[in-house]
Amino acid sequence: MTDPRRRSSRRRSVRGRGTGSITPYDTKAGTRWRFQVNVPVDPARPEIGDRKHSRAGFTSYEAADAELTLLRADLMRQVPQPRGRDTFAAYGQRWLDGHAVGNGTRMYIQRVLDAMDPYIGPVPMADIRATDLAAAYRGLENGAKQTPSPKRRAKGLATSTVARYANWVNTIFLAALDEGIVARNPANSKHSGRPRGETAKRVKPFVIWNVEQLTSFCDWALADDEPWARAWILLSRTGLRSGELLALRWGDVNFKKSELRIERALHYDETRPVGERYVTGSVKGGRPRTVSFDRTCASILDDWRKVLPALLAGGRGNVTALFGLRAHDPVFPSLPGRAATQSGLHGAFLRVQRHYREAHPERDLPRLTVHELRHTHASLLFEAGQSVKVAQERLGHASAQVTLNTYAHLLHDAQSRAAAALDDLLGGKAGAVESGSTRSD
Repeated sequence: MTDPRRRSSRRRSVRGRGTGSITPYDTKAGTRWRFQVNVPVDPARPEIGDRKHSRAGFTSYEAADAELTLLRADLMRQVPQPRGRDTFAAYGQRWLDGHAVGNGTRMYIQRVLDAMDPYIGPVPMADIRATDLAAAYRGLENGAKQTPSPKRRAKGLATSTVARYANWVNTIFLAALDEGIVARNPANSKHSGRPRGETAKRVKPFVIWNVEQLTSFCDWALADDEPWARAWILLSRTGLRSGELLALRWGDVNFKKSELRIERALHYDETRPVGERYVTGSVKGGRPRTVSFDRTCASILDDWRKVLPALLAGGRGNVTALFGLRAHDPVFPSLPGRAATQSGLHGAFLRVQRHYREAHPERDLPRLTVHELRHTHASLLFEAGQSVKVAQERLGHASAQVTLNTYAHLLHDAQSRAAAALDDLLGGKAGAVESGSTRSD
């Protein structure tokens, strides 16, 4: 027998003509309510006609009625309403499939979608609120729904990583807003919990070598005939990314002007078959640049250009001019026992550091990655008194702000050294003025 209170509540579904309808339906969890109302296809062009718009899942008539009232108020103010019931997972995947980006960026965005899926993946785009996103971001930081992985032992993501994920979520919602899938962008709300401030900046701790450590290691590696020694010296003296160095061609080297033209980089593409994943593409951000090099680099490159043909010929010394180096040949090609890839370069770098420490146990040499040679170059630029703009241009950063965010602590050290140098300079003159004034008295 039907409960009289339940029967009476169902009668409230009758509303005035043109104001929409509210109807109940039964679920395992109990009675739920849905509303349906006609809305203009385009509020700016009412002549096109109407379409039906509905929402369900309300636990009471009052909740459905309140939401319908807000919707009708938006219609009166001609606020655009969402079209379709795409979930975040479905729309995000469709948007990514049509988004023109490189494979590396595509894989990163896919990682964002996969990370957000346990939180808002099955939720319709139009139903996602700013507070839903805030809960998702905190969950990512805490690792609440993190999938176990042998490659990642730490639980939760860094705040800076969540901030980058939130940027892509915002981009997806902006596209949905432009298409009319959502009426407003919850990712841009102040209540979305999007990480901001210093903790959201992409600044990872890194290690650098000082001048003595760098020169001692490079001189030893070069004297010991380490295969990659010349590459490490160039990386530390030019600030190139490892992929940019490995994609460098002899036609990019201008010995007369002492310049390198950086137009391409070697990338690792996981979407390609095994054995074909290293591909040459554009530089990061698609911003080619020219980097000048010093006399040491010129000497190393000139010497390498002379010995490389014999190495390519297998050491037989029978390389003729016809088979000599050409403009499109790589400066650092693969050789027997030495693959010209980022992993090969990095593995050799770590191995030679261990050999150096074994040969010189009395010397302090922090463990460095290949990319940290680039950071070492930046630190040497600031130590030499170069400006942030010069560092940005050499490193190929998108803006000087990126350089500032990455090397703020190095700039502080440079400022301290500059203040000390200025104090030394003016201190002597101040002493001379003071002694002169004393004599005049």
